[in-house]
Amino acid sequence: MIAEQENIEREALIAEAKEWLGTPYHTAGRMKGAGCDCGTFLLGVTENVGFIPHIELPYYPEDIACHCAVPRYLMKIKEHCFEVNFEDKKPGDILVFKFSGSKVPHHAAFVCDNEYMIHSYTRQGVILSNIKGYKHALYGVYRLDRWAVA
Repeated sequence: MIAEQENIEREALIAEAKEWLGTPYHTAGRMKGAGCDCGTFLLGVTENVGFIPHIELPYYPEDIACHCAVPRYLMKIKEHCFEVNFEDKKPGDILVFKFSGSKVPHHAAFVCDNEYMIHSYTRQGVILSNIKGYKHALYGVYRLDRWAVA
């Protein structure tokens, strides 16, 4: 019964995420169809399905990952998630990335299935991408605390 409820919740999260497809990239935006960045996309989706409360974010510049030595992005994810192995990823889990030139992990996406992820990417907005194309920068996989096995 718990697994069935979790699958229903995961499907609802991915369905909500897909409704954001085509939303333009906009730093600190958090509005479906109008604009979001990768972090506010995650927040907007999980808030819209009722999995986390609204979280107010302090101001941050577009190039925060290049100048910030504190992994604030990852710290915020860890407040609501726990880490899992890449092989154990499921739809709705969060992939976190650290690209070259960045001091800290600063990009994230929802797992759609074993092959694709959905994320908001600079100059492209919310898109589906093949996970393989980003695996070189994968930092970790995180699962919402609500899906922790007791």
